[in-house]
Amino acid sequence: MHLTRLTLTNFRNYAHLELDLAPGVTLIQGGNACGKTSLLEAIFYLATARSAHAGADRELIRWAARDEPIPFARIETKVLKRNDTRIQLEIILVLAEEKKNGQDLDKPNGRITKHIKVNGVAKRAADLLGELNAVLFLPEDLDLVFGSPGARRRYLDTTLTQIDPRYGRALSKYKQVLEQRNSLLHEFRERAYNLNELAVWDRQLVEEGTYLIARRAETIDRYNVIVADIHARLTAQREALRLIYQPSVDLTAPMQMNGVKEQRLSQMSARFVQQLAALRPREMGAATTLVGPHRDDVRFLITRNHDATPMDATTYASRGQGRTIALSLKLAEVALMRAETNEDPVLLLDDVMSELDAERRAALAQVVIDS
Repeated sequence: MHLTRLTLTNFRNYAHLELDLAPGVTLIQGGNACGKTSLLEAIFYLATARSAHAGADRELIRWAARDEPIPFARIETKVLKRNDTRIQLEIILVLAEEKKNGQDLDKPNGRITKHIKVNGVAKRAADLLGELNAVLFLPEDLDLVFGSPGARRRYLDTTLTQIDPRYGRALSKYKQVLEQRNSLLHEFRERAYNLNELAVWDRQLVEEGTYLIARRAETIDRYNVIVADIHARLTAQREALRLIYQPSVDLTAPMQMNGVKEQRLSQMSARFVQQLAALRPREMGAATTLVGPHRDDVRFLITRNHDATPMDATTYASRGQGRTIALSLKLAEVALMRAETNEDPVLLLDDVMSELDAERRAALAQVVIDS
């Protein structure tokens, strides 16, 4: 798929932009703060309905537009898919004024209403996912390697929700159940503990969580097949990269992993139930859920040619190595999405060459062209 046209109104620093895009590679060049990153952010927002930069959607509305009677931002694109299907995607953000004690509050603190349309028909955010698949690399993606487990979980979730609608539904439901379960654990600090009340949320937590764990594990296995070749090319065959999935549900004991998919899911579910029961006293004290996909992690192991011992990149990698790992991951994501959807996703690269030596820059350029 490729974008044929992008239109922005009051988005970030753009008052208005209409940009026609040809197939192939598009290079955007300009000085600092001219809107290069914002343009890529807009495309990714149309693909995922979430910003890669902003903490809240209101930050996406151009500051000068807040003085208008109805402050809003509009992002629109036209997509041409492989089968010549044409899709128009549109998101409009409207900032409503809020009042307190009869006084207008500062408009940046107002309530945002998000309107999503696909081919002119109103849709939910969940219905938008998959219409435009995009892979975005930003300089801050070093957090995938050196940051918290939460950053790595969010990355996996963003990738999987674009290619697997069921994953998106399971993730949304899991978050709701987790919030309700944690609330109940807090209540048990003030009143009598009732096992039956908790069991209702446990069942739903296990049902949705098991699918998330299984899908993440499967995806990491597929990543490893793809990323090995990409990372080797980016490092002139001097380094090998392997991803390790670390679910908080203990799956280390022998399982019948060669069995049918339903059988494996059943075994994972049983392990999840066992750990919830074993951790219940600690959860009562902590008033929070201590096991589940919300506590998973992914680690990156590098093996250099002259040293057969794998190195944990989060602890020991240089910034250049970390950037190469993040790039390898994003380029592998392109291949994964292509295999899952039979469409080429839109690859968005921001300030991609910084902190790479000349050899890695040349290798990266060739890999991108080949992709």
